[in-house]
Amino acid sequence: MDMVDRGEKAEVVRIPEVLSPSASSVDDNADIKHSSFFFGVQGKKLQHMISVAGALGFLLFGYDQGVLGGLNASENFLHQFNYPSSSLLGTINAIYEIGCFCGAITVFLVGERLGRKRCIYVGAFLQGVGAILQASSFGVPQMIVGRIVCGWGNGFNTATTPLWVSELVPAKSRGRHVAVEGNLIAFGIVIAYYFNIGMSYTSGPVQWRLVIAFQIVIIILQVLWTMLLPESPRWLSQKERHSEALHVISQLAGRNMTPEDAIVRGQKAAIDHAIALETADGPWRFSECFKSGSLKIRRRYILAIGLQAMQQLSGINVLVYYAPHTLTTDIGVSYITSLHIGAGLADTYWLFSFIGVFWLDRMGRRQPLIWTALVCALCFLMAGILQIDPTHTRASASIAFFFLYEASFAVGWLPIPWLYAPEIMPLRHRTHSAALATASDWIFNYMIVQITPVSISNIRWKTYLIFFIFNIVFAVVVWLFYPETSGRTLEEVDELFKGDNDRILVVDRRGKILPGFASMMHRSDPELEFPSGNDTKY
Repeated sequence: MDMVDRGEKAEVVRIPEVLSPSASSVDDNADIKHSSFFFGVQGKKLQHMISVAGALGFLLFGYDQGVLGGLNASENFLHQFNYPSSSLLGTINAIYEIGCFCGAITVFLVGERLGRKRCIYVGAFLQGVGAILQASSFGVPQMIVGRIVCGWGNGFNTATTPLWVSELVPAKSRGRHVAVEGNLIAFGIVIAYYFNIGMSYTSGPVQWRLVIAFQIVIIILQVLWTMLLPESPRWLSQKERHSEALHVISQLAGRNMTPEDAIVRGQKAAIDHAIALETADGPWRFSECFKSGSLKIRRRYILAIGLQAMQQLSGINVLVYYAPHTLTTDIGVSYITSLHIGAGLADTYWLFSFIGVFWLDRMGRRQPLIWTALVCALCFLMAGILQIDPTHTRASASIAFFFLYEASFAVGWLPIPWLYAPEIMPLRHRTHSAALATASDWIFNYMIVQITPVSISNIRWKTYLIFFIFNIVFAVVVWLFYPETSGRTLEEVDELFKGDNDRILVVDRRGKILPGFASMMHRSDPELEFPSGNDTKY
């Protein structure tokens, strides 16, 4: 669908007949009075406020990951919990991912009924309860329960927020808007590490309790911000709340646009047309996840779930969670020094994530994933080799490759998996796909966080060779099987799996991507061209 941000109305030409909505689809609940969103901002400004709301949710996600990463080597924290063994420390960290997995599965079960914004509210409430339980912990059982509850809320958040943002922003800038969420994951880790550094100069339980409790500030800000923003017009249309959906579309379309405007009606009709096709076979059924059909739904679930699994198996949380712990136990640096190095890694992660924010829509999805996976593989290979017989010089060189890894991962593998699952699925399956893909991310996240301290204790440098192999495999898998989704409207992605595109491999014999699977970022579409020249297709 197309939206245009402008100051004056312009005559619209050549709106296809298929986009002419029926009266019944848009006049239901027409007497409902609608208020403005976020103090009256419209068009691109409103889209930016939506992007900020999504980013705040992922800021909290990153912060919670970074908090434990810095505390794993804290003397006061370890003393409070009786110096847990490597396996128990892994459990305290990784049990959060089990909670996240449960949250994502809960969204799979009830997300379509609750809607996007209500899921975010439920997640925020659970995260707040979990933060309070963790900050007030005096023993391992309470800390574990707090981690599970907080993770349960974050599962709601991460399964819903990218989906909500993707359904509210244009196709040509969708990558940038969702990449902001990845950027805020990294910034949340930065905040947590520097907070830990500051609190390391204090003494007593406040050194770690205050750092954990600070999550509540971010939670409150996220909820207040989200309350001022619209629900997804696609979800509203699916629930036959057509008047509300038209109002949201008109506010997103631009200044001075109204629900009666032909552009707005055309966008609404495109959504209704897609919903009509998707609901022709009746209510959604779980068995559909395993059926292929004309739209190759099963393959699309596999692609979405597989990409999120690969994100975690690439090894990022080996560094996010355990960099200070590894530096103090394996390389022999002090706790304060390890925090500063960890903060430097977090800074690198955050700064390079800006590349996705500004250029992801130009780079597409496939190429950043393939090339950054190869660089990540090289980094783990070199880090492992340099730690076979470590000296001070080799240890320093090994750390340098950790920095290069964080920079490379932030460019491609940080933002794209969160974007790809909502992009690749039709509306009928979008909530369920995003939830299952997020659940996949969290269960493999759990596995990595749980086994890393044990693996490093037992096979040390060989741990990094495992992730070297994984990243090589992932580059090949993306090259062979993953189509390019950039530049396509959410309603147009179905064309990637129909007609001549009904094939598993997306490259030809020479390894070049087939035209039907290529990016559509720079296409021209005369059937939907507006006089203003601002073609912001959804």
